[in-house]
Amino acid sequence: MAGPGDSATSGPAASASARLIRGLGPLATTALVVGNMIGSGIYVIPSSLADTAGPLGLVAWAINTAGYLCLTAVFADLGGAYPVSGGLQAFARRAFGDLAGLEVGFLYWLCAVIGNAAFLTAFVGYLAVLWAPAQDPTVAFFVSQALLWALTLTNLVGVRFGGAVQVVTVVCKLLPLLLLSFALLPSMSLAHLEPFAPKGWGSLLPAVSLVSWLFIGMESVTVPAEEIRGAGKTIRRSVYTGFVLTSAIYLLVLGTLTLSVPASQLADSASPLAAVAAAHFGETAATLVTLGALISVAGILNGWVLVTSRMAYATARDGLAPPFLATLHPRFKTPARALVVTAALSGALVGLYFSGSTLEIYNFIALLSTATALVAIGVSCAAQLVLLRREPERFTPRQRRRAPFTATLALLVVVLMIAGSGATIVALTAGCVLLPLPLYALRRRGAAGVSKDRV
Repeated sequence: MAGPGDSATSGPAASASARLIRGLGPLATTALVVGNMIGSGIYVIPSSLADTAGPLGLVAWAINTAGYLCLTAVFADLGGAYPVSGGLQAFARRAFGDLAGLEVGFLYWLCAVIGNAAFLTAFVGYLAVLWAPAQDPTVAFFVSQALLWALTLTNLVGVRFGGAVQVVTVVCKLLPLLLLSFALLPSMSLAHLEPFAPKGWGSLLPAVSLVSWLFIGMESVTVPAEEIRGAGKTIRRSVYTGFVLTSAIYLLVLGTLTLSVPASQLADSASPLAAVAAAHFGETAATLVTLGALISVAGILNGWVLVTSRMAYATARDGLAPPFLATLHPRFKTPARALVVTAALSGALVGLYFSGSTLEIYNFIALLSTATALVAIGVSCAAQLVLLRREPERFTPRQRRRAPFTATLALLVVVLMIAGSGATIVALTAGCVLLPLPLYALRRRGAAGVSKDRV
C-alpha cells in the first residue's frame, strides 16, 4: 500500500492525471457542496412534509441534520486523507479492492445520470409557470436539451469556468430563499404549531425519509479532488462549511414556513414557496421565487454534470471502466468523452420522461437512483472503518479517536434510510449491484497492469 507521502497517482495513468487542472479554489469548492445539495427539493419538500407530518417535520429536520453531520465528518476525513479523483470510488477501492471500487463508481454514476434527467424535467416544470409554451412536451424536451448541453459545454471548456458558474448560481439561488424567509418573520406565530403532530408520531419516520433527500450531494465534492487547489485541506473545510451553511438555510426556510403558514395550507400547494410568496406579498414575489427555483435547478445540474463526468473518468482511469472515458481534452484538460457520454444518457432519459407513457416508471427509477447513491455512501463509511485500522497514519490523532464513532453512526443512518425505501426499492437496488459484474469480468485482465495505489 502507498504511504502518506505518495503522489496522487501512480502507474501508467499518472501522466494523464497530472494534466488535470486544479482550478477549484475554496470558494468554488464550497459552492459545489452547497449547490449540489440545494436544488429543487427545498421548493417542493415543505409541501410534502406538511402533508406527511405537519409541524413535526421540524423534528425530522433535526434528526437528519444530526445524521448527516456524521456523514459530513466521514467525507471530510476521507477527502482530506485521500484527495484523489473519484472520491467514493477511490475510498472503496483502496479499502476493499477493484470490485468494490467498480460497484461504488457505477452506482454513484448511475444515480447522478438519472438525477440529472430529473433536474432537467424539474427545470422545465418551473419554467412552464412563467412561460406557457414550456407546457408542450416537444418544447420542454428541446429546452431541457439546450440547458443540458449548454452546461456540458461550460464544464468542457474548463473546471475554472464551471466553478465560476457554480459560485454565481449559488449566490442567485440563495437570495430568493433568504429574502422570502426574512420577509415572513413578522408573520410567525406559535399558534401554527398546533396540532404539532396531526397524524401522530408514527409519521416521523416517513418525514425523516422526505427530508433526507435534501442533504444528498454533500459527499460529491470528493469526486473532483485532483482539480481542487490544496485538495486535502480545502475539501475538509469546504465540506463542513457547505454543510453548516446548507443546514442553516434549510432551518430558516422550513422554520419560517412552518411558523408562518398553517400546515394544511402548505400541504395543498405543489409549489409551496411560490404560493406563500403570492399569498403574502403578491404575484411579483411569486415570480421572483420561481426564478430562484429555475436558477437553483440549473445550478445543481451544473454541479452534478461536473461530478458525473469525473466519476466516469476516475473509474475508467483506474482500469475499471472503458478506457476511452479516461481521455482528457488536449486543450481544456477536462474529461470530454465522459462529459459527452453522461450528458447523452441523461438527455435520452429526459426523452423517455416526456413520452408520457413512462412517467410513473421514470419516477420510480428516480427513487431507485437515490437508493443506489446511499449504497455508495454506506460503502464509504465502511471503508473509513477499514482504513483507520490499516493506514492510521493518514488520519490525525483527533480523527482516529472520533472517526470510529462517526463512521459507525453514519453507516447506521444510511442503512435505516435504505431500509425505509421499501422492499421493492431494496430488491431493485440489489439488482443494480449485479449490473457491473460482467464488466468487471471483462476488464479484469486489462486492469491487472494498473497499480491499485492511487493515493
